[in-house]
Amino acid sequence: MHRVHQNMHKSWLIANTKSGSYNAALCETLQRALEQAGMPCAHLVSFPDEELPEASTLDEHGIDTVAIYTGDGTINSMVEKLSGWSGRVLILPGGTLNLLSKQLHGDRPPAEIIADAGLLDVRLIRPPMIVGGGLTALVGLIAGPTTAWNDVRESMRARDLGGLVDAVPNAISETFEGDGVWLEGDAKDFPALYLWPTEEGVYARGVLADTAARMIGHGIAWLGGDFRDGPHEDLGVRDEARIKGKGTVGVLYDGEKGEVPSGTTFNTRAAHVDFIATIHPDDETSPLDAAPT
Repeated sequence: MHRVHQNMHKSWLIANTKSGSYNAALCETLQRALEQAGMPCAHLVSFPDEELPEASTLDEHGIDTVAIYTGDGTINSMVEKLSGWSGRVLILPGGTLNLLSKQLHGDRPPAEIIADAGLLDVRLIRPPMIVGGGLTALVGLIAGPTTAWNDVRESMRARDLGGLVDAVPNAISETFEGDGVWLEGDAKDFPALYLWPTEEGVYARGVLADTAARMIGHGIAWLGGDFRDGPHEDLGVRDEARIKGKGTVGVLYDGEKGEVPSGTTFNTRAAHVDFIATIHPDDETSPLDAAPT
């Protein structure tokens, strides 16, 4: 197949130098890949030593493409700063789970994604986001857990199944102390709720963690790269999801910690910046365009 690249784009690359997966040599490789794909990189933004750029800064430097090689949390912060920007965002897998990158490009290495992003027939999309309680989530939101889930994430980074088997039940027990969370209108409560955005609305799943086997199942799901695959009950797609709990509810949104009052309503809206998508629509099995099965 003849690959025709564009030569009309100028980019900045953003990398999280404090991330455990940061690799300076790989960043140089990615800069070369951007050059070869017709998106020459004018500057490497070393976050958090450098501030994430504002849309106005990018415009001043004639930048129309931002490649983000970080985890989902930093991507969330960057996209919020680019609200209304007329350029394009290229997400690269630079974190632990890389769920957004997988949705946009499949599970592929960053240099290969960059090569495809430079093609003339590249797609630009504005995927749905979850919004509510002053928070925005591109990938999804876990309602209920707070700091204890950081142990789960660290075990995931270390690929430590034994640690996950301990960390998941500990996160659940420490967070709720017997109290669950639920969606308004549903009688059943759960140790945690997963919410993530689809074109049809908010897709919800309730965590099932009442047996040792299900606890282990959650550990395996985190180790496999998508915590949503753990034991669960599907609660379907709805226009909005109002989360209820006994008092303040802890959340992780795109991996970042927060909290919202009981009764906070979450719904979806389209992202406010264009994302480059290199995966073909017929190959998409992520919840970008539809609810998972």
